[in-house]
Amino acid sequence: MAGMGLDRASDLPLYQQVAAHLRNQILDGRLPAGTKLLGSRKLSAELGCSRAIVLTAFDLLYSEGYLRSVPRGGVEVAAAARASGPAAPPSTAATDDQWLSQRWRSVLDTAYDFDLGSPFSTGTPDISGFPFDVWSRLLRQTWSNPQRSASFDMSPLGWQPLREATAEYLGTVRGLLCHPQEVAITSASSGALDLCCRMLLDPGDEVWVEEPGFIEARWSLKAAGAKLVPVPVDDQGLCVAEGIRRAPNAKLAVVTPSHQFPLGIAMGLERRQELLEWANRTGAWIIEDDYNSEFRHRDSMTASLKSLDRMGRVVYLGTFSKVMLPSLRIGYLVASTQFLEAFGRGRGRIDVHTAGTAQPALAEFLRQGHLLRYLRRMRKVYGDRQRAVIDALQALLPDELEIPPTPAGLHLTALFKPSLASRISDREASHLSRSSGNFIQPLSQCYLGEPDRQGLLVGYGRLPTEEAHRRLAQVIGAFPA
Repeated sequence: MAGMGLDRASDLPLYQQVAAHLRNQILDGRLPAGTKLLGSRKLSAELGCSRAIVLTAFDLLYSEGYLRSVPRGGVEVAAAARASGPAAPPSTAATDDQWLSQRWRSVLDTAYDFDLGSPFSTGTPDISGFPFDVWSRLLRQTWSNPQRSASFDMSPLGWQPLREATAEYLGTVRGLLCHPQEVAITSASSGALDLCCRMLLDPGDEVWVEEPGFIEARWSLKAAGAKLVPVPVDDQGLCVAEGIRRAPNAKLAVVTPSHQFPLGIAMGLERRQELLEWANRTGAWIIEDDYNSEFRHRDSMTASLKSLDRMGRVVYLGTFSKVMLPSLRIGYLVASTQFLEAFGRGRGRIDVHTAGTAQPALAEFLRQGHLLRYLRRMRKVYGDRQRAVIDALQALLPDELEIPPTPAGLHLTALFKPSLASRISDREASHLSRSSGNFIQPLSQCYLGEPDRQGLLVGYGRLPTEEAHRRLAQVIGAFPA
């Protein structure tokens, strides 16, 4: 048959190659309905294969409705194939996004420039010192003779021993006292946020977001159809009074109070109390994203907002991915038992549960104290790297940057003073950094509205101390004089 050849080196079985060729010719209209095919003997001889291969291909196409038998043993293209018709020309749906929902388009339309492979990535930890030997041993141990319940669907709230270990971990590391029944295991903090948005919000509901703020959180909110209300952040954190002025009846506030992203400041106690009072009075919810608070380099640990919550209005989110392995994709949620009951029932119908393979091993990793030891070691590493970045920036641009105190996390924000902002915008500086192979995110892309500050988000999680000055010199050397 014209154009048909068999590739015996292919992984695709020969009968499937025959079937695929005939199927494509039928769909393209080259074999219209009613066309009689060569008999299996003649076709096999033409292709140089066994008759069994051709008969198997015919059987497959019979079952799919492409072929039918005719009197005296003939084979022809079925009339039903007319419904497929010739291949349609490319449509506009391939080149525009009008077929997407408005919510999904709003997510894709959000301008965001990042590079996870950059040494200055804001949220990427250094895994070179991770105890892979311990982690692999625990994975082997937990799955060499696993509990039967671990091999089937888990609870939507997570593996019970991991919920217990997480509650103990939070009490030790964050001073957050909670019961295991108040803990849910999630697909990192982003998965938890997505489910919480769908659980709490209806399309058009107003939500307070920090300005500047965490872009990734806004994606989940937009996908839920929320109306985002930017609320400014000052040196005490979210300006609650301004939030009340702009949207007093907002359904939700999403905040990073212990380590604000991107500015790194901690919300003051008075602001925290104002925020809780507003939520208690209006029945609003607060989602607390405790972003990288485990990596506190100095001073005492800032208490979580959840620890002040007495009315169950705060939903606390955290993740093990940022402190262990980014690909782990396991996080946790802490909320009232009433919240978790509804969360678990809904999640069981939508998402079922977080992937269970790593959960038993992670429970043991926590219970045996491996994560606490790793955190203590990495706090010093990241503290040294932060100091190296600050020293380099102050040496390279001594009078043109303001670097607010950043006691935690894996990045700092270098704010442009007027003298530097008059020479170059942060987006231009970011573009130049990419051309030097050292991409640094611009602060201005963290705003919903018009930015009132310019700066760069300088990550140091993957930046060796000895490389800080050299790499930053490459970036800053490209700035206009």
